[in-house]
Amino acid sequence: MSDIAPGPLREQPPKLVAVDLDGTVVDYHDKQLTTPSKAVVEAVAKVRAAGVPVAVVTGRALWGTVRTAADLGLDEGFASANHGAAEYDLALGEVSHEAVVDTRAAVEAFLAADAEVEFAVAHGLDGWWHTKGFKRDFHAKWAGVIDLDDILERPAARIVARVASDNRYGSATRCPHALRLAQGAGLDPLAYHVEVGYNGWVDIGPPGVSKATGIARIAERYGVSSADTVVFGDAHNDLTMFAWAGHAVAMAQADPDVRAAADEVAPSVWEDGVAKVLARWFP
Repeated sequence: MSDIAPGPLREQPPKLVAVDLDGTVVDYHDKQLTTPSKAVVEAVAKVRAAGVPVAVVTGRALWGTVRTAADLGLDEGFASANHGAAEYDLALGEVSHEAVVDTRAAVEAFLAADAEVEFAVAHGLDGWWHTKGFKRDFHAKWAGVIDLDDILERPAARIVARVASDNRYGSATRCPHALRLAQGAGLDPLAYHVEVGYNGWVDIGPPGVSKATGIARIAERYGVSSADTVVFGDAHNDLTMFAWAGHAVAMAQADPDVRAAADEVAPSVWEDGVAKVLARWFP
């Protein structure tokens, strides 16, 4: 995989830059906290010094999103989290948008598909509220154990259904166990948006919500068009914002179909690919 994909590259500087987090500006998270490299932080600072806003668009929950946005030096602007279902105003330090779903129908469908499934839910900046058997095998903010009845009674911005898996986060393929779980649950796409992850996770959020709607909301706040927006990502949940943006940049270690959907391929996350591409417009 070469540093930059062959073919014409965008010459005009963007008016908005959006970055995914895991696998794009930080290494894949597992059990360790990860922070952006000095090169990436400095590159982001140069973009902002040129008067161009930088947004975060990630599948992470809000609390992890805010932490890494701060590590990037972003003290203003917006961060979209939960696959576009939540947005945080970094200057005001508050949630500026959050969509929720009915947890009951989703949980009952997943339990019917696999009685061993465990659940976690996201409510604002609380941290993960989770069922007793949910595997806490990664660094996160843990709000505490919650009964299944408590999950059923309150709408949530994000539900996670999880089954046992030997896939790790950052694996080359999505978890086959999670795929089977999602297919077995068969949630109505008019009522829920479903993202299948790599390590036994299935993310459930509001319908019609994705990273594309997350970045579109932020772009509208700035009065910037999709054509003037550049996005960076590495995973399948980035494909919607790749299709929306005027210029999409995939990381070199991304799956072939993710790279194929991009306008440009950057060096890998371990080679500070985001910084190297941004330097073309913001030296």
